[in-house]
Amino acid sequence: MCQMRILTMWKEFRTFKNKREVSYKQVEIGEEIITFEVAKITDIYVLQYLLKQVYGKSPWSYTVFWIELNKKQNGLYLKALNHGELVGFIGIRIEGSDAHITNIAVLPNFQQKGLGKELLKQAELFAIRKDCLTLSLEVKASNRVAISFYEKYGFFTNGIKPNYYKDNQEDALDMLYVIEENE
Repeated sequence: MCQMRILTMWKEFRTFKNKREVSYKQVEIGEEIITFEVAKITDIYVLQYLLKQVYGKSPWSYTVFWIELNKKQNGLYLKALNHGELVGFIGIRIEGSDAHITNIAVLPNFQQKGLGKELLKQAELFAIRKDCLTLSLEVKASNRVAISFYEKYGFFTNGIKPNYYKDNQEDALDMLYVIEENE
């Protein structure tokens, strides 16, 4: 009887924990206040512009962003704003029990201040709400700074995708993060 009650309480807690809303909030990054908002179709051009500022180009077309932003049940694009200006964003697509990070970008003057980590935390909360067990992403094999950042968060290399990036045929590391029960 007691074991049944404990099991029932655990299931209720797990359900409560997993259904938490993603915490779209304000956080302090350095001396700046960052506000999180869900991206909309009208944000596509600024998302592309931010990618160009961070990576030198936007690897995604307007159409690809439009398709991703319309996956409301199985995805989330979250903007990070400073005084109303886009300074970063993250995109997540649910694929079974995995929350795949499709995009993450932070303006250079906001990097290494905690914004990227906060975006990953928001992605993890969304993944928990969607009953996912893992977060995954691809990163250029040559991008040591990004790889180190993901490893510090708890990601590990799960494999290599040869010639993944079409512009230069560079390999991608497939990285995985296991969402712990005690999160």
